[in-house]
Amino acid sequence: MNKNGSDAFRKPESYSSPTDLTSSQPTENTDQPVKSLVSTELPGPEVSLAPTSDQQHVAAAHPVGEVLVVPADADTVRVGPRRRLRPNIRRPRVPRMRAPHIQPRVPRVRPMRVHTFDSFLHRDYRFLWASTLFFSGAFWMQQVIIGWLTYQLTQSALLTSLVMGMDALPILIAGPIGGLLVDRWDKRKLLSGVFAYQSLLALGFGLMVLLGDVNAWYVFGFVFLMGIGWVIVDPARMALIPAIVPRHSLVNAFALNSLAFSITRLAIPAVGGALTVFAGAGVALLLQGALVAVAAALALGLGAFASASQSKLNPKAALFEILEGVQYIRETPIVLGLLLLGFLPTVLISPFLHGLIPVYAAEVYDVGAATLGLLMSAVGAGFLIGTLALASLGDVPRKGLMIIGCIALICLSMVAFALNPTVAMAYPIVAIGSMGTMGYFSITSATMQSILPDGIRGRVSGIYILTFGAMPAGNLAAGIISENMGAPAATLIACGLVAVAASVLMVLFPSIRRL
Repeated sequence: MNKNGSDAFRKPESYSSPTDLTSSQPTENTDQPVKSLVSTELPGPEVSLAPTSDQQHVAAAHPVGEVLVVPADADTVRVGPRRRLRPNIRRPRVPRMRAPHIQPRVPRVRPMRVHTFDSFLHRDYRFLWASTLFFSGAFWMQQVIIGWLTYQLTQSALLTSLVMGMDALPILIAGPIGGLLVDRWDKRKLLSGVFAYQSLLALGFGLMVLLGDVNAWYVFGFVFLMGIGWVIVDPARMALIPAIVPRHSLVNAFALNSLAFSITRLAIPAVGGALTVFAGAGVALLLQGALVAVAAALALGLGAFASASQSKLNPKAALFEILEGVQYIRETPIVLGLLLLGFLPTVLISPFLHGLIPVYAAEVYDVGAATLGLLMSAVGAGFLIGTLALASLGDVPRKGLMIIGCIALICLSMVAFALNPTVAMAYPIVAIGSMGTMGYFSITSATMQSILPDGIRGRVSGIYILTFGAMPAGNLAAGIISENMGAPAATLIACGLVAVAASVLMVLFPSIRRL
């Protein structure tokens, strides 16, 4: 018992009975003091193991075995803030940046862009197009003047028909030579020079007509000499367009080029006919010469283009370079296929569809010259509508399918035209056929020019225009068949030949379908 009489803390035996650490025998009398190892001369600290009064009070209230949690005195115990142990490394100071104000992204609906006049964004193309506009106006005026003048001089329908196709004869003879000159000389100066030549020729022949000293042979000679200019004009224009506009705008550029011919085809023949009747063929020819002179001046406004070597040509070198163009066409299947497709509109489509319209007017619809003029105007309207539609499409992604679609549209219009008994339905049918023809020509021409390299483009274009030289052969065949079997039968036969020829070419040249 402790002095407080509590049994909670009893003094252990080891604390009250010191042990002799020097003896090896066990201690029998625990109450006997043992010899201390520490010298008694040095005073030691007094250590009391007896519990204090507070401890005894707590022990009495809480027996052994209970867990005692003693609350800390807030006045005596101060707990400092917890500090994290971290290395003494200074953090880099990063400037504060305000978070950007992010708005939800709403898709913008952009209006569909119309590509009708994209090529006019290029200055040189505007000059080339204006030059083509004046030149084509002069051409359609010549067609009216020469047809009327020849019939007045000869009173022969056969001679009049022959003189109308005489300007295509030089293309058959010298088409590749014109392409060679385009490759070797400055296209801008060459085109302007040819226009100046044709202008002087028209002015000179107009003075001869005014003086009254002309006959049929003079007319044939004039048309043939004018046709020599076509040998260079067509390859030069076709080769200039890819040098002026980017590749993705070629279809648009060729469509707008056809637009110049379509516009003048609608307006100029009427002007030329009225001027010929009231002022005479001589005055009309002078106006034609003035139009071509304006075309020559506009051609000079084109920018400078890099031209090939202008060294002298000898016959052997010229023949070798033309054969290079022929070899390139033979070794490039897609170009060969497009070249062969070019014969379809000139040999089988235009002669049997547009060329037989006068025969349909007289034999099938039994109408006069006024209705015939309206039918011819429907041809021009179809060309104009097709040109604007194709130009608005911009770069056509699947050109091969577009070519096939144009052929199908042409064939359907030819069948409908042959089976149609009324003149009222003939107007839209002829216009639709003209739309298909214009689209077919523009897409094939643009596709070929986008493939050809610059160094050989003129020679290949000169060979390509041989297809236009074959048009008189198509007109002759259409006349012979329609005279013996009728115009509707001739149109149906030509439509079948177009379908067969196009199908064979698409099979032989699958690269055209994949354009």
